[in-house]
Amino acid sequence: MGKYRTVPGVSSAAVNDVPILEFDPDRSAIIEPSHWHDPVEGIASRAVITWMADVFDDFIASTEVVERHRFVAESADVPIYEATVDGERLVVVRADIGGAISAGILEVLIAIGCRTFVAVGSSGGLTDRHPPGTVVVPDAAIRDEGVSYHYLAPGRTVHQDPGVQGALRAALDDAGLPHVGGAVWTTDALFRETPQRVTTRIAEGAVAVDMEAASLAAVATFRAVRLGHAVYIADTLHGDEWDSTALVNPDTGFRRRLLAAAIRACLDA
Repeated sequence: MGKYRTVPGVSSAAVNDVPILEFDPDRSAIIEPSHWHDPVEGIASRAVITWMADVFDDFIASTEVVERHRFVAESADVPIYEATVDGERLVVVRADIGGAISAGILEVLIAIGCRTFVAVGSSGGLTDRHPPGTVVVPDAAIRDEGVSYHYLAPGRTVHQDPGVQGALRAALDDAGLPHVGGAVWTTDALFRETPQRVTTRIAEGAVAVDMEAASLAAVATFRAVRLGHAVYIADTLHGDEWDSTALVNPDTGFRRRLLAAAIRACLDA
């Protein structure tokens, strides 16, 4: 866990040889989301976050939507839409890949008034038991990233909301999309998924790797909102070589069904 050391003028309990372990439980930050984003009157309380750009664009083009807010910061320009599905309203957002920006988008959604979330995207598969196209509804996310350590005390895993995960499993069943449990390993380092790292994660129950699950679950836990998460296996890391077939040539029809199931779960949760 690292060692604490002495820095003049700073509590010895606040300084660690490993900075990521210097958790500060103070719930007030210098910049709060509410300083930047006001509540949006009447905004739907339920929201789906996805990284699947193709089917998100299809959904926006084919569904009655209204832009209710926008998150703009340097290169980020994220429209936040409200959609009507089967007579029910919910928010839909496309996030960029990575825990930091995805956590920021979740923070904005919470600040404007959303309280129940489903996140859905792709992942890498870690074992040959689960081929590309397998949906994972995780039991936990392994915190091998940075964002979660600013929201929760250091620890190995963080969990999604069990009720929302249950709604996701039910919606996937109704859609005829097989799914499995297990942990998702969240990492910041796309190009540092080494053989030893993969072996270690498999040994502790990981079946897939992504870049957002632990970060989003930590924000949701800290802010006391409900968040579920599902990923499908696109590429695989368990063979002699990386197989990116389903990642570079995604099955758009399958992804549409997955997004529709996530929306249904969010409305039902």
